[in-house]
Amino acid sequence: MKHEMHYQTPFWKLALGGVLTGAALYFFPFLLPALAFLLLAGVMFRMFFGFGRWGGPPMQMRHAYFAKLQSMTDEQRQAMREKFRGRCCGPWEHPVESTPPSTTPNA
Repeated sequence: MKHEMHYQTPFWKLALGGVLTGAALYFFPFLLPALAFLLLAGVMFRMFFGFGRWGGPPMQMRHAYFAKLQSMTDEQRQAMREKFRGRCCGPWEHPVESTPPSTTPNA
């Protein structure tokens, strides 16, 4: 013979759910303008300070830096990497081992 239990939710869980629902409904008119203000402030910050989508420099600066790198000689590039390595910036923190690529055919 199977013994069936009829599960009843305890009163404190129902009361807690009601309190949380009531608090959410009460604070909703205050939270909506606060969220709108934060969204507007973020848009204004990006518009005035000109940061890119992911927080990097504007595209014009990226193009100027790339053009500067293209005009450098190998010795100048090596000196720049040494300077960055001394400051522990970027991928030049540790010397890169130069190994020739393997020539295994894709079978």
